[in-house]
Amino acid sequence: MTERHLPAVLAPLGRPGYRRLFAAMVLALFGYGGWTIYLALQALELGASAPELASVVVWTGVGLLATAFATGVVADRAAKRSVLLAVLVANLTTTGVIAALSLADGLALWHLSVSAFAVGAATAFFFPAYTALVPVVVPTSDLMAVNGLEGATRPSVQQAAAPAAVGALVGATVPAAGALLTVSVFAAALLCTLGLPPGAPEAETTRTHPVHDLVEGFRFAARTPWILASVVFAALMGLLVTGPLEVLLPALVRARSDNGSTVYGLLVAVLGLGGLAGSLVTGSLTMPRRYLTTMLGSWALGCLPLGLVALTDHPWVIGASLFVYGALLSVGLVIWGTLLQRRVPMEMIGRIAGLDFLITIAFMPVSIAFVGLVSQQLSHRALFLIAGLAPIVLAVLVGGLAKVRADETAHPLDDDTPQEEVTHP
Repeated sequence: MTERHLPAVLAPLGRPGYRRLFAAMVLALFGYGGWTIYLALQALELGASAPELASVVVWTGVGLLATAFATGVVADRAAKRSVLLAVLVANLTTTGVIAALSLADGLALWHLSVSAFAVGAATAFFFPAYTALVPVVVPTSDLMAVNGLEGATRPSVQQAAAPAAVGALVGATVPAAGALLTVSVFAAALLCTLGLPPGAPEAETTRTHPVHDLVEGFRFAARTPWILASVVFAALMGLLVTGPLEVLLPALVRARSDNGSTVYGLLVAVLGLGGLAGSLVTGSLTMPRRYLTTMLGSWALGCLPLGLVALTDHPWVIGASLFVYGALLSVGLVIWGTLLQRRVPMEMIGRIAGLDFLITIAFMPVSIAFVGLVSQQLSHRALFLIAGLAPIVLAVLVGGLAKVRADETAHPLDDDTPQEEVTHP
């Protein structure tokens, strides 16, 4: 039984099954985030130049993209726990080999590149399977809290705690120590996963070719208006926002501030704090009645403060804008993750989660390249104004075309509605 005295967002942790799944997820995030910083520090220790360092780190993204199409199909066809175990065994093996080579002074840059690809490719399978397993271990009433916890955990563990811990350990000892820490974390995640329920796939009699399953997933998304609207809007928003934040913001801060690097680091931290706050608050609430409107509105209105970056040089104003953006972005993400687990058929969750992952990963480099091209014709201020204002127009257009208000009225969600009753489009 759920522990009643826990805050709402922590209530799922009162369930032993979810505690194991949550621990496995946290440890996997720590391992992946720690491995990313280890690769950079180990490459520098081997004397890598800036281009050589980039050629090592880039293989993580290549690995993620290389397997992105297959992740959802595998999550839906295989037992979810088996997928998680396979990911963790692969990552444990890869990091263990690199740690051994590092300790034996036999490491070369190409070893790091191969390991970056292998860890990236394996990790891509983790979250579609995790997302599909969540409804197996927690009831419908806990799904908002689960997604709030996950939304708060990803940035705080993967982007903050893991890099800080591995960086400090490597700084105090040798790079091999960072690799060994990552190995031990993946091993702990593996042990946690062993105690999970299998999350069995469809019966063998319903099996089709994997390519058919992949196409079926795309067809389901295309013919389900609320999914199509969400994915299209998220892709366009990412195209407009990612580039300015990743490329233009650090350049602007460095140009406008005497201590640009420090200021930029603090701004990134504030953005993460906003995401943490938004996830925890949303995870403490129930699903809003106008859930699709709230989701799209949160994403669109969250972009609006980015327009202030074009109008001011004051770090405090920019920081406040990024905090609001991070918070409202997380509000929408928590709702989106919960909708995947409540309105998508159980046998299709992995493929839709995989599609979401593919869109997220694919549009990051596209947006960065796009900004690099159009920044020759448009000023930085103009691009930030577009990033702040255009998503609102897009949300109105996409939401209207998909008739999201009518959809959410026709398919009300409350904490007592079982997932099986809301699997229709």
